[in-house]
Amino acid sequence: MKILLYASLQKQYQDALVEQLSDSAEVIVNDDLSEDQLREAIADADILIGNPPAELLENATGKLQFWQLENVGFEQYKDVDFKGKVANVGDMSAAACAETIVAGILGFYRGVHIMVKHQLKKHWASEKVENKLGLLGGKEVIILGSGAIGQHVKKILEAFDCKIRMTAKSDPDAHIHSFDELLAALPETDLIVNTLPGNLDNYVSEAFFNALKEGALYANVGRGNTTDEPEMIKALESGKLLGAVLDVTEVEPLPEDSKLWEMENVILTQHTGAAHKDRDRDKVNKFVENVKQFLDGEEVKDEVSLSDGY
Repeated sequence: MKILLYASLQKQYQDALVEQLSDSAEVIVNDDLSEDQLREAIADADILIGNPPAELLENATGKLQFWQLENVGFEQYKDVDFKGKVANVGDMSAAACAETIVAGILGFYRGVHIMVKHQLKKHWASEKVENKLGLLGGKEVIILGSGAIGQHVKKILEAFDCKIRMTAKSDPDAHIHSFDELLAALPETDLIVNTLPGNLDNYVSEAFFNALKEGALYANVGRGNTTDEPEMIKALESGKLLGAVLDVTEVEPLPEDSKLWEMENVILTQHTGAAHKDRDRDKVNKFVENVKQFLDGEEVKDEVSLSDGY
């Protein structure tokens, strides 16, 4: 049994992962492999850990049985023809993503982004910004998606006495199950939090923004491609949207000529939602858990479908 490690990890955590898996299999680390050697290693591996370029997976033979992805999202692999089991990192980053987006939302309502700009100019502006400040408490909220990130967002917002509805196509516990139901609910909604996966291109569309309540706040910690960005910018410029808190954008890094950089009603957290100093430790724990479940013939709880996108 051979495991190919193609994951971006700090050295101490890479060594810890190799040590924990070496009893079960031979672990080959990608660090010093040329592209040709990497192709050969993929062809010879039974288990792959990490996110190599999609084109390198053309060399994956029937020998590769299990693929452990390094992140939650994997839309870049939707066209990869792989017959084995695939797992992502499940809910590993859900709490961090939820904290990031709620921090941005709360900061927006309380004007933190405005005051930081005045601080940089050494300009005391307290009285001038008072009418721009709002409250998160008691807001009517729709969370797009009822997965792990959405559930963590819900838990935090409940502490602010927000009234929360969640969307999901098939989750019976969600409140909204179709796009038409969503459009009908948007005129009564103050805050929308997008936690959707990347298989829903432009789900947040022109029709979505047209139906939205005037002065609502939009936040996205899901995937950038789920939002029609030009339509969102139109809504921001017209005042239909109060503002946007964006951890993700359609193109990343965000191009220098994007209007989003300089819009005063936009907070950009630059896809740091899942980031924290101990993330590599958490990755190792997740990798070991899923690989050992696979090797022991157990159900891998974080198994996903490449073609379905979740």
